[in-house]
Amino acid sequence: MNKQFEIPTYTEPNFDQEKFINAPNAKLVEVVEDGISPENYHALSVFPEYFKINGKWVLAVESRMDTVCVAYDTPGEEHVEIVEFRNLKKGDKVVIGRTEDGSEGIYVYTEGFLQKSSEEATFAFREGRSRETAFSKDYDEIFDILKHEKENNGYVTWILGTATSLDPQSREAIQHLVEQGYVNAIFCGTTAVAADLEMGVYGTTLGQEEYLNDQNTFTNYYEIINAVNDAGSIETFVKSGKVKDGFVKACVENEVDIVIAGTIRDRLTFPDTYNNVYEAQDAMRAHVKKTSTIIMTSAILFTIASGNMTPSYNEFNGKVRPVYMYTVDIQEFAVNKLSDRGTLTAKSIVTNTQDFVKNISRNLVD
Repeated sequence: MNKQFEIPTYTEPNFDQEKFINAPNAKLVEVVEDGISPENYHALSVFPEYFKINGKWVLAVESRMDTVCVAYDTPGEEHVEIVEFRNLKKGDKVVIGRTEDGSEGIYVYTEGFLQKSSEEATFAFREGRSRETAFSKDYDEIFDILKHEKENNGYVTWILGTATSLDPQSREAIQHLVEQGYVNAIFCGTTAVAADLEMGVYGTTLGQEEYLNDQNTFTNYYEIINAVNDAGSIETFVKSGKVKDGFVKACVENEVDIVIAGTIRDRLTFPDTYNNVYEAQDAMRAHVKKTSTIIMTSAILFTIASGNMTPSYNEFNGKVRPVYMYTVDIQEFAVNKLSDRGTLTAKSIVTNTQDFVKNISRNLVD
């Protein structure tokens, strides 16, 4: 019998050590103009970071890349917030300093989830994953994690590439995962949604009942986008009864949000598409802040964007726990790109995305 899955316990640093006791408070400099950070700002990572404020070491929850730390130093109310540069406001107190060993009141901590029986951290750097890697252990881990998230009110965010919409079986697999409660939010582009709706209405993929790369037509694809625009929203179109099946229909019926971010390549988008990049980021981050597991499949640009804004840990119900991250793609380059950009805690799986979601669904769906 397999041991019941448990979330690793987080252990704080020992702040009774002399180096922490003698460390200075973090230096704070006020913002003088909205959106402009003071020089020598401290840029955050995806790892747990602590800041010394009024003699107290304060953990920054939701730490993520490409952000700065805004500190609040009112005695008895010390806390920090993680803020994108563009969201800085005049008067915000930004933490200054580039060292991370505590000597400037800033401490980056990578050992919070070390297992007592092993020297390997939960957030160990991932090495050498390729098509030849055996991923059976990873699948077992994902099954356990997703079951745990469903049973314990976790929050699972999926990034979907168009590939899952082009294959009827993988599309059905995502639909079933949504219906069974293994999906809490989806990030994707216009094409992933349009292809799913095209199949749900016309039974075609890029104009064909059988997907053939050399005979594509976008007629039905644009008909769908036009029809949704005419209806006013994806939800209204789905509720019209015209969509027979698919993950978009399942999301509407199960109140699962789909964040659709537009790109420069889009020729036509939905009313629901975020065509302003900052608005898309804000919509994605609203879900990322709640996310306890994120699975990124066959969408390299969305994967990099989502991975960089997702912390390796977060606080849920007063407890600090890891945020599980998986990136899935048939190309080794694609899955490794995320770690190249600094998200070192994502575990990569090199496989066909369509097979991946079907395997997940087969093992989880009743």
